[in-house]
Amino acid sequence: MATNGCVNGASSDMNGTSNNAVDSPQCDSTCFSGPVAIVGMAMRLPGNVTTADAFWSLLLQKKSTRCPIPPSRYSTSGFFSSQPKTGTVSAEEGYFLADTDLQCLDTSFFSMSRAEVELLDPQQRQLLEVVWECLENAGETGWRGKEIACFVGVFGEDWQDLHSKDVQEGGMYRVTGIGDFVLANRISYEYDFKGASMTIKTGCSSAMISLHMACRALQNGDCTSAIVGGTNLIMTPTMTIAMDDQHILSRTGSCKSFDAAADGYARGEAINAIYLKRLDDAIRDGDPIRAVIRGTSTNCDGKTPGIVHPSSESHEALIRRAYKAAGLRDIAKTAYVECHGTGTTIGDPLEAQAIANVFGENGVYIGSAKPNFGHSEGASGITSIIKATLALENKIIPPNINFSTPNPKSKRFASTSRVQQGV
Repeated sequence: MATNGCVNGASSDMNGTSNNAVDSPQCDSTCFSGPVAIVGMAMRLPGNVTTADAFWSLLLQKKSTRCPIPPSRYSTSGFFSSQPKTGTVSAEEGYFLADTDLQCLDTSFFSMSRAEVELLDPQQRQLLEVVWECLENAGETGWRGKEIACFVGVFGEDWQDLHSKDVQEGGMYRVTGIGDFVLANRISYEYDFKGASMTIKTGCSSAMISLHMACRALQNGDCTSAIVGGTNLIMTPTMTIAMDDQHILSRTGSCKSFDAAADGYARGEAINAIYLKRLDDAIRDGDPIRAVIRGTSTNCDGKTPGIVHPSSESHEALIRRAYKAAGLRDIAKTAYVECHGTGTTIGDPLEAQAIANVFGENGVYIGSAKPNFGHSEGASGITSIIKATLALENKIIPPNINFSTPNPKSKRFASTSRVQQGV
């Protein structure tokens, strides 16, 4: 798993322990020993996908969850323009939690007054419930007072944007209600987790950096288990307008990963979480081991043509470093890579080039969850991890949608990588 580019390598050995594994190398500043198990997962995704079974079924049926922007988010009539124009949105569709009432929360279940809940960021509301479902999925009980860590990735700040327009509102609950820095702290507080509690905000890699931090905390003995969550809700047009002005987003409101017709990415919503334990502890406790994370790594692109311009060289270096950290020497035995694959004109070719350089002429199957669920930015990494986990469990590489012709800008794409289109 490579956190910078959201690339998750899945070995051809489907039990998560890979017959090409070697003894973990001596730990140093770049490599930590000890695999980590995913023992629970929960999600709120577009298309009313709230369970792993629903997620997997949607993938196999090659469905897209793209839908019109719900009126509850913002009125597209006031911001949409069919022609490129500064200060407008270019698409009337995206990937939204259209079936989820963002205002709902069982106040009797959590220790909050009605006044506090009224100011509570819907990301906090939804994440509180998703974390409960994640723990329930893992069969976890008696977590209160335990050294459980919580790492949450986030991208936008829509709730703050909405409430910044009324400085008289809020009173004593304003800071803890609208600040995105509270996301992880709210979970730790309500569930009485005693481990590290961090909200990570690194753009589209937020959830994957959160996962990397969680694995490190577990391997270093800083916690006994960890919740890793991701949140992305689109409640104002502000960020979308800014991205459209930068020509980042698709004018058709859809993600077409690695396809010649790709014209940018489409924003998506998601609230998701996974529950991690050290593999030895999960085996000891009889937990349901969904997948095993053997190694993680992270880096930065450094100086590129632009601050949002990725580096193929850095991406390649990161993949190799993650494999080294995992103690996996025979990269050629990798069957599938779940990619970032946003559908941007710059990012996809550079990511494809890095993958081609790593896996060489043997090739590898690649795919992305974004044509199905959109790009949920700060939460997208967990969506990809869930997809890769389900592929391992079912021993099937799920098909990719919105793909017909390889992007001609992706050098060596056709000869070294294959996009799965059927089952």
